[in-house]
Amino acid sequence: MKKILNLKVLLVFGLIFTFTSCTKDWEEMNTNPNEPTEAPATNILAYSLRYCGDNFFDDWMGMNNFLSYGGQVSKIQYIDEARYEFRESTVNNAWANMYLTMNDLKKAMELAEAESNPNLKAAAMTFQVFMMQMTTDMWKAVPYSEALMGENEITNPKYDDQQSIYMGMISQLEQAADLFDPVSLTSNLGEGDILFNGDVVKWQKFCNSLRLRIAIRISDVDASTAGNIFSKVFGNPEKYPVMSSNDDNAFLWWPGAAPYKEPWMENSETRDDHGMCDVLIDTLKGLADPRLPVYAHPNEDGEYVGVEAGASVNPELSTISRIGTRFRNDAAGFSPFMRYCEIEFYKAEAAVKGFNNGGVDVETAYKAGITASMEENGIEQADIDTYLASATVAWSDDVKQIHFQKWISIFKQGEEVWAECRRTDVPLMYEAVGSPYQSHDRPPFRYPYPTSEYNLNGANISAVTSGIVDYYWGQQMWWDLRDVN
Repeated sequence: MKKILNLKVLLVFGLIFTFTSCTKDWEEMNTNPNEPTEAPATNILAYSLRYCGDNFFDDWMGMNNFLSYGGQVSKIQYIDEARYEFRESTVNNAWANMYLTMNDLKKAMELAEAESNPNLKAAAMTFQVFMMQMTTDMWKAVPYSEALMGENEITNPKYDDQQSIYMGMISQLEQAADLFDPVSLTSNLGEGDILFNGDVVKWQKFCNSLRLRIAIRISDVDASTAGNIFSKVFGNPEKYPVMSSNDDNAFLWWPGAAPYKEPWMENSETRDDHGMCDVLIDTLKGLADPRLPVYAHPNEDGEYVGVEAGASVNPELSTISRIGTRFRNDAAGFSPFMRYCEIEFYKAEAAVKGFNNGGVDVETAYKAGITASMEENGIEQADIDTYLASATVAWSDDVKQIHFQKWISIFKQGEEVWAECRRTDVPLMYEAVGSPYQSHDRPPFRYPYPTSEYNLNGANISAVTSGIVDYYWGQQMWWDLRDVN
């Protein structure tokens, strides 16, 4: 009996000792090495770049919605989005993806600062503004000053007006521009820079070019601020370089193998829901534009025919031009965040408005923008010269020519295409004929707010929804001064 009692005591002490030893390593034992809680800033930058390309330059957001609103691409099957009939889950996901990515970039900025890496911090700041401009240009008033502060226990952020958001973005890009230091050998971008492969100067140019994009966007509503941005950038070109050739294009090139295939091409492997919009096809044909066979495939009869945006009935598929090989049929293709040709068109418009653009006259900049786009698309110099000299393209002192050529040149940049159409009314878009909303004379002014915000942040969102009509209209962007309904 005594032996049995002693054995029980030994077993109890053994269990206590074993449990105590285990608890010392409990945290280590319950940490998954494949799911780290922290990551280097460069890794987070890579994830953010890829996530943006995958979610906002894809078939759901780029082709289904924005390029249809902007007259470049439209749906030929399952036409709901082109008719402005949104899917609640798509809107909710777009909102969540925007803020998740911007929050990741905030983390990247904090980690880069802790790593004493100002170039990496500046790159993350730049791309966060790129994302925020898309966000506010989709929804107008959005959380900004109190956004991304969940760790500070702000879970119901207030909505900021769009003018305030733009002023904040301008300030953030100025800070980023002043942080970049291409000479520093200790402040590199790491392997996570999948946009410019560690080239700090190209990030500088991207940052300052985004400053010009913002300046032009607000130039009709706040010419003073816009002009000041141009003066700062072009007043110190050594410190604030901008894109100067197609080598500087902010293109996210995809590896080409699953799961990293270019999103439009990946969609084409299983779907055939999109064709070229008649607005773009008819424009290119009317100008005898040599980019036509690059942008589009001919239909089965060898003709270039666009589809009506948001048609009331599905078109006969054999009659419609599909999207060209360069833009949709290359698994190792690109998602265009920004192009060099845009900078030349910004210079041209700045010249018209009397801003400092580095001393370039409007016609020179206008031709340079067209030439840059032609060269990007592989057009021969002789064809470029013929195009520039044609009666329909030659500069004739009409600012709408700048807007038209920029619209043609930024093909595949869905949200930017839509934004510029809203700012300039070029091209003059019609409302989708198959839309259930037939009391408006233009495509949507804005994107619907997500139901998740009404459910989770109701008090704050309710304060900014006044005037919204039929989900999409009523409230125009702060910078949209068109007299439309």
